[in-house]
Amino acid sequence: MNIRYRISSSDGSVIFCNLHPKEIEKINSINSRSQKLNGINLRAGRIFSQHGTVVAFSSDKNYIKSSAKFSTALNIILDSTEMINHVVKEARANINKNTSRLIHNLTSLNAHNIQEIYSLIPQENVSQKIGGQISFVEDIVKREPREAALSFLRIAKNNAAMKAEFSVFRKLFDSNPDLQIREHNVHKVLMNIFYLFFSDFTDKDVRVKIANDKNKYFANFDYESFHVAIYHIIENAAKYIKPKTTLNVEIKDVGEFIEIVMDMISLEIKKGESDEIFEEGVSGELANRIGKAGDGIGMNRAKKILELNSGSVLVNPVCDTVENFMGVNYQRNIFTVSLPKRKSTWQ
Repeated sequence: MNIRYRISSSDGSVIFCNLHPKEIEKINSINSRSQKLNGINLRAGRIFSQHGTVVAFSSDKNYIKSSAKFSTALNIILDSTEMINHVVKEARANINKNTSRLIHNLTSLNAHNIQEIYSLIPQENVSQKIGGQISFVEDIVKREPREAALSFLRIAKNNAAMKAEFSVFRKLFDSNPDLQIREHNVHKVLMNIFYLFFSDFTDKDVRVKIANDKNKYFANFDYESFHVAIYHIIENAAKYIKPKTTLNVEIKDVGEFIEIVMDMISLEIKKGESDEIFEEGVSGELANRIGKAGDGIGMNRAKKILELNSGSVLVNPVCDTVENFMGVNYQRNIFTVSLPKRKSTWQ
């Protein structure tokens, strides 16, 4: 259907428009359902119903020759107006939801950073020491080096989370994401992310044991997007792992893929939940019950981003290992991330 048109709702707001600028200028002169424009090889028309108004233009020879064919095409578009309006509203709502989520998350992370700084260095004290701020801060860092170090690590983690939010917005919501697929040292990339969670694991007295194969395993992926995916997976581990346990991380070569295996004692994953935890908006039953459930977005994002890199993530809950600690059920859960050793042919 070689017709360009503008659809307006019953209140006059534009739902959709792909008219050329010159055609938009002529809209007010279109006053019938089918008319030829003087001096221009163009047919135009206006038609309306209770759901809205359609103004259309076409330079197609068949429509220029036949007013009946043009009118029939306009009726088809008009009959679809209600459905198109619904689809457009849903699309706008999704875009607004993603934008609102980005703004909310960035605002929250920024607030955490400000809180970290002022918990170490009170704002009122700094503002009163104009000219002596550097020495004042130096004294605090010397007096409380451990607290300063933990604050700096938490700030670094929050900054990485901000970067992750921007990366997700650019790559996950882009129909044609710009992926720079290159070969990377898997161990090195993992360490770059794990250090951000040092304070989280330390607070829970959790030991992280990563197989020391520094220069052995390489895989092909887009560094920026993979950083986001593995960030969410490690964040999930830090949140749900049992205190005073060990997170064992092993890197394996399994043919065409490199696997990152994270073996831990973490919150019980009920039978049948191993796929559901990767769905958007879904948290495990136990996480919801004890008030530790997030928004169910992180693991879903991780899965989608890994798939963009021709990789995958899955969890294998060992259901016969359930144990109770302080009224909460934990079990052995094994998360496996797979990455291709070579670039996929379709990328």
